[in-house]
Amino acid sequence: MPLTKDKLRPTVIGPTGASLRSPAASSPPLGPAPEPARRVPAASPVTRQPTAIPGAQRKRIEVTMRDLQALSPGAAAGVYKEALALLGEFVVDKVSQRKAILWGHDVQKSYGDRVTEMLALARSPVLIRVEGHLARMMDILGSIDLMAVCGHGGSSVVGRLFQGINRRIDTPGELARAQAELEQLLALMGAALDPLLDLKDRLLRLAGSMERAAEQIEASALGALFLSGRLPQDDAELAQRFAERSMSLTQTLAQMQQAGSTRDLQIEHPVRLISAIQNVALVMMPAFIGSIASIAALGGRNTSVSPTEASELAYRLRDMIDKLKP
Repeated sequence: MPLTKDKLRPTVIGPTGASLRSPAASSPPLGPAPEPARRVPAASPVTRQPTAIPGAQRKRIEVTMRDLQALSPGAAAGVYKEALALLGEFVVDKVSQRKAILWGHDVQKSYGDRVTEMLALARSPVLIRVEGHLARMMDILGSIDLMAVCGHGGSSVVGRLFQGINRRIDTPGELARAQAELEQLLALMGAALDPLLDLKDRLLRLAGSMERAAEQIEASALGALFLSGRLPQDDAELAQRFAERSMSLTQTLAQMQQAGSTRDLQIEHPVRLISAIQNVALVMMPAFIGSIASIAALGGRNTSVSPTEASELAYRLRDMIDKLKP
């Protein structure tokens, strides 16, 4: 049956989740009526602030550059700066016998380790080998009598000039054998050049770190001396411990200064060997070997090499020997 106009009703859409039934049509709630909800007050905003914990302020000892200069006049600027840094970290309330006894101990131990390393490097096998090669090379060169090999020995003026040279190598055959060994030594010494350079660099770096350690030890000694006179009167034992540490550190510093010349010699040793290889073995020796090879190849006593040529070659030989000497 078609709908008539008077039967049409508008559709009412309420809020989401609300019942479409009117309040009158709703069923009455079962049980007692619920109590009205209590209104919860809105939470007030929380302001966060740093937490302050009451406590005593750390007590430190005041020290100036002038105070340290009065105790140790003439020290390096780096020593005063290092001592000020050490004393700036010193807290009186946390000091103890243990801390006083160990004041500066680490740097003392570090210096001892460096001394041990320096001694080990000074006894490096490469140094021993190259020294042996140099000694053997000088022995061979000193045994060559070039005037005799060239047939110009005897009582000549030039011959008498070189009488101090060992006369064991005085024939072309002996000279040829000497030449072969000199070539072997030359090759060995050339191969040792790079290890020697590495050793020299390690020694120089180690020497630099030892100079730094010396500055730290002097600063620690100065700081200990300052503390020994600035601690409160009731800390007499602690003051004594710091005085003892200052004396111990000063003694270590004196030993380092005395060992300075020895350390310089240890560094100079590989430098001297490097110089001998570069300036003599690798520069002068090849030409000299070529000259004696020509003489040895002639065989027998001959007069193809004039006395002047032989004497000039002998002078070159003596010059090489002098340059190879330590």
